[in-house]
Amino acid sequence: MKRILFVIIFTILYGGSALAVDVFKLQNGVTVVYKYMKDIKIVSVQLWMKTGSRNEYKFNNGIAHFLEHMVFKGTEKYKPSQIDEIVESHGGIMNAATSKDYTFYYITIPSKNAELAFDVISEMVFKAKFLPDEIKKEKPVVIQEIRRKYDSPTYDMWVALSNYLYKGTTYSIEVIGTEENIKSFNQKILFDYYNHFYHPQNMILVVVGDITKDKIEKLANRYFNLIKPVKAGKQKTFNPVKLDKDIEKDFYKKVSQVYMALSFKAFPLTDKRIYAAEVLTEVLSGGEFSLLNRKLKYEKQLVTSVYGGYMGLKYDGSFTFYLTCLPDKLEDSEKELWKVINNLKKGDISKKDVEKAKKRLVSQLLFQREKANSEANDIGYSFTHEIQDYYLNYEKNIESVKVEDIKSLAIDLFSKHFVKVRTLPEH
Repeated sequence: MKRILFVIIFTILYGGSALAVDVFKLQNGVTVVYKYMKDIKIVSVQLWMKTGSRNEYKFNNGIAHFLEHMVFKGTEKYKPSQIDEIVESHGGIMNAATSKDYTFYYITIPSKNAELAFDVISEMVFKAKFLPDEIKKEKPVVIQEIRRKYDSPTYDMWVALSNYLYKGTTYSIEVIGTEENIKSFNQKILFDYYNHFYHPQNMILVVVGDITKDKIEKLANRYFNLIKPVKAGKQKTFNPVKLDKDIEKDFYKKVSQVYMALSFKAFPLTDKRIYAAEVLTEVLSGGEFSLLNRKLKYEKQLVTSVYGGYMGLKYDGSFTFYLTCLPDKLEDSEKELWKVINNLKKGDISKKDVEKAKKRLVSQLLFQREKANSEANDIGYSFTHEIQDYYLNYEKNIESVKVEDIKSLAIDLFSKHFVKVRTLPEH
């Protein structure tokens, strides 16, 4: 087996100490990102893929999420249910997630058992069998997940919000899919999506922990330098959706309190303003004594909960406020929320709040970087969305945000059209 084609090495300085991240590609196109963490005796192996519900259509919506279930249900080497058992028996923990832009699998395990993590994840993403009996067994499980979402009092509200914000794109569809689609999936349909989108060109293998680079290269080549029988599926891309008017929609349910979401169109994760957006989010919602909690929860005693923050996607984004309150406090809660928003548009934000928010974000980063799993997750998220700088220079970019950047951002965001959705008690 031939060695890797090329290696790119990034070295970044954090707090005066060198933190090296090595990036190299296997011959089949898999990108490998490796970070060494000394003496922790743990390694986190994560496989991130540039595919999620964004690459679906109406007829197969939900297939990315269903595949996430099915790759645990038997591979060429492992029988159904054997994967979880063998990982746990070797001291590891594993999980998976599917979103609109990505799917990922991870195993965090003692370093001495690292090869098992490579082996298991490789089997799942290259050698799943999609046994008809297992497909049949798993359908009711996923369908039950779909049905449970209807129990949420805010389900209709969030679906409507997505439809308005991302109308005409696959960002508007739900990751979990539809019951009708789940029932229609068979082995052929699953293999078609699996081979095209669980493709080496879409894969980013992230390895963080107490393990040498030489061993990573050997294991990556042994387990992930495999070929799929087809070309990679075409990635769906699109421009951000624009709102041409304000939209308001109410839903009535058997609820005792009110739920409200207010969203403004923002920008994709690839926009450099994401750092200012993260600082603004921290100012508004970072901790119990954030700006929104101070104004609406403690000073005015209007809401039971409140949040405001940037929600980014690879090709679009929003800045969304969310609150819950008693029905008789809804009018005053909305007025107070708009007062906060309008004050931000006027530049009413203190340097003290901004500096505190920046320090909290950097502190969270430093605490995160003590853990292999959270560090690997941050790397995988950044590289999968093709915003490597978000990982490589996060601290520097956050510290460079100025009060003027926040003021400019607030004017731009909150001067646009909005979508407001509410869930209200039935009359």
